[in-house]
Amino acid sequence: MGEIQIMANVTGTPRADARVPDQSRLLDLVRSAWRDTLGYDAPDDDTSFFEAGGDSFVLVSLIGKIAKSSGLTLKSVDVLRAPTIRKQAALLGRLMEGPREDVPGGAG
Repeated sequence: MGEIQIMANVTGTPRADARVPDQSRLLDLVRSAWRDTLGYDAPDDDTSFFEAGGDSFVLVSLIGKIAKSSGLTLKSVDVLRAPTIRKQAALLGRLMEGPREDVPGGAG
């Protein structure tokens, strides 16, 4: 499976030329990162990274793999708050959408 190319700056805000993949592509990206990080096929999309055998050291590797594949800079605290494949894919989707205007401070 080829990498999904998403161009973003270091804050995670998409550039004008960013291609926003659909949710299934984001899920595939995160599954692939989990597989590469954990060394086996990822469990179901709702299993916690830590229940699947990950730990805080492996989490750093996972964040790097997701960042390399997506072009987005992720914060470890955000990934910890989104501990499943499904939630991490949703996190990537929100980062690609950029800051929301309806939230004070533009946080999304």
